[in-house]
Amino acid sequence: MGGIGSYSWKRAWLSQALILVIPVLCLLGSSCVEYYEPELEESQEVLVISGMISDSPGRHVVRVSNSSPYRSPEFQGLGNCVVNVSDQDGNMVHYMDEGDGVYAADIPDDFLEVGDAVSLFVQTPNSREYRSVYDTILACPEIDSLYWEFQYTGTSDPEKSRPGVQFYIDMEGSETDARNIIWRVYETWEIWASLFGNRIMREFGRVEDFQSRVLYKCWQSKPLDNIITASTRNLSSNSLQAVPLNFVSNETERLHITYSLNVKQQSLTLGAYNYWKRMNEQAAESGGLYEKQPASVPGNIYPVIGEDAGVLGYFYATQIKEKHVYVHNNNYWDFWIPHMDCDYQPLSTLWRSPTINYPVYIYAEGPFLPSWWGPEECFDCRFQGGDTIRPIPWETWSQ
Repeated sequence: MGGIGSYSWKRAWLSQALILVIPVLCLLGSSCVEYYEPELEESQEVLVISGMISDSPGRHVVRVSNSSPYRSPEFQGLGNCVVNVSDQDGNMVHYMDEGDGVYAADIPDDFLEVGDAVSLFVQTPNSREYRSVYDTILACPEIDSLYWEFQYTGTSDPEKSRPGVQFYIDMEGSETDARNIIWRVYETWEIWASLFGNRIMREFGRVEDFQSRVLYKCWQSKPLDNIITASTRNLSSNSLQAVPLNFVSNETERLHITYSLNVKQQSLTLGAYNYWKRMNEQAAESGGLYEKQPASVPGNIYPVIGEDAGVLGYFYATQIKEKHVYVHNNNYWDFWIPHMDCDYQPLSTLWRSPTINYPVYIYAEGPFLPSWWGPEECFDCRFQGGDTIRPIPWETWSQ
């Protein structure tokens, strides 16, 4: 399937060559940042500007930062900048400084539509001005279907394989839709604690009524560490089938309850597509981000006055189509999935411990009946990652 490739990120900020660390924005309400470390002199400092805007109303983000030293990479957000986006008619939206190099704007629903071209402007505290090349919003093809299949993949041991679930996407576009696509994928999975408690004991033996059910269910969400691009420019039709997105094996507990994949399909102009395609090719040629330092990939941001090689990054415009798919483990998996196993312990065993870590969760069956306890992580799902805030949307596990 020509034109399809994936670009892997290994840390928290994606970078390009000729910089120390370049943050790349994973956009659309949520952002992610990854690290890559080219070989440069410690004294060189590079301004990094990255962002995206769509025709969808709501919060949009631009990040402005300085590169960090090679041996201590970290995001160094640059504050007190003037940031705005203007369209081809001069209409402008200003971005507010939220701190740590993050600038956000609430885009009204009538600001942009398909066919509009936009440019990003940034003025730094030292009065240097930068602008992006105008990028046009193209119509995004429809997501025909998002689905999964049981599969077994190979391992380093030729006699062993890993069971799991492989996700695919089918795209069906018209002749007037964009021919260049990028997919940004986010995963969410549900986590359950192992035990219930109805009492909680604090220091000095003080016991309170407490229902651990509020800590029983958690959800953990994160963007995938790969970005997938595709082009249909050399195909007879503007459609793609069975594009592989993500494989989830039984090596983690992601499939233990409910697992969801959220896909944001974005249209790209040819310039934006070439940028991401070159980044993908560099990753493939280097054998991984740490095997070999890739060459730089020029962005579309330039100084308004004079020449300044110390700026990199990319700002692009897009239309987005979004879809969710859910996988429920209704006890029909034919392979084992790990999960935290806990057992209630007699309360008498607690006093045998030389130290007690409070609070202690207790399950009391009733008056004059034995009481039980266990480690805090067995009652509180947050110890397994995520939080108790239910995602919106979320599909309940059908029992």
